[in-house]
Amino acid sequence: MSEVMGAAVVGMGWAAGEHFKAYQNNPHTKVLNVCSRTKAGAEAKLQELCADTDVEGVLACETIEEILGDPEIKIVSICSPPSCHVEQVLQAARAGKHIVLEKPVALNVPDLRRLQQAVAEAGVRVAVCLECHYNPQVQALKSMLDMGLIGEIYYLEGDYYHGIGPWYKQWQWNTQVEEGGSALLSAGIHALDLVMSFAGSEVEEVHSYGCLSPNNPLQYTYPPTSVTILKFANGVVGKCASDLQYRGPYYFPFEIHGEAGTIRDNQFFATKLEGQKDFAAVPTIMLDSGDVTHHPYQDEVDEFVECIRENKPFPIDLDYAAKAHEVVFAADRSAAEGRPVKLAEIKGE
Repeated sequence: MSEVMGAAVVGMGWAAGEHFKAYQNNPHTKVLNVCSRTKAGAEAKLQELCADTDVEGVLACETIEEILGDPEIKIVSICSPPSCHVEQVLQAARAGKHIVLEKPVALNVPDLRRLQQAVAEAGVRVAVCLECHYNPQVQALKSMLDMGLIGEIYYLEGDYYHGIGPWYKQWQWNTQVEEGGSALLSAGIHALDLVMSFAGSEVEEVHSYGCLSPNNPLQYTYPPTSVTILKFANGVVGKCASDLQYRGPYYFPFEIHGEAGTIRDNQFFATKLEGQKDFAAVPTIMLDSGDVTHHPYQDEVDEFVECIRENKPFPIDLDYAAKAHEVVFAADRSAAEGRPVKLAEIKGE
């Protein structure tokens, strides 16, 4: 496949700008159409983007139907609020478009299954925006684990501490359970997904608790703080906390314990390195900002486009992302019902 593929972006909010720029920076794609809740809103976003990327010839459409009816469009980014994702993905899949989808992909198990079935039947590719996999710090951690630097893992944790209030654009819809869903579903899934990836095993059972800060100053309609204990099939135990009412600088910490050492954020201590007295740091780009411009969307879009062109599977597809969503749904059920929940309960639905 050598031709330039037409792309479109649906939902012209904050993250959409990074999708837009990623397509324009890729030599094999070009944005042809965009749409949002209003045409005026889409046009305003294009004006904002014109300062640092090419928007010439991009058409702001009234509806997603206009976009999906254009045969030149091969890839559609879904960046709308979460409650819109399911129907828009179903429409795009039926229209034969490849899809780049912001998380959460769905807010409940039945809708998740509907998406998986529709995508499989349509034969289209989906990239889910768990873009932290492409961050250099995460890549460094994966390399350390792959080379066996700390031996076999037995415990790990990854947390997401990000105060999402009126100062953050997502807050406008994030506080509502109909859109945000839960502390994990809204944002903490980034940390949970990486914990699962580093553990290298399926989650068998979770036990989760949630809470709301006194007086609820950020106006959340669900507990925006949660902590979840994870039991993996390979015997590893893990923890993932997500705090959206956190008052402090953005923080995305990791702790991984192995039989022969420990990894902490971008640092490691390995018993096999004779004479090592303290943690040694790996200089790298850290996961230290909630600003979408800091997130490696370009790397994810570039790999997705290559997979389409080369007819190869994309690693962070809908079925991959479904596993993390299933764990989130299990954790949220655990917190609501005050008991451990086995993943078999969720997978059987």
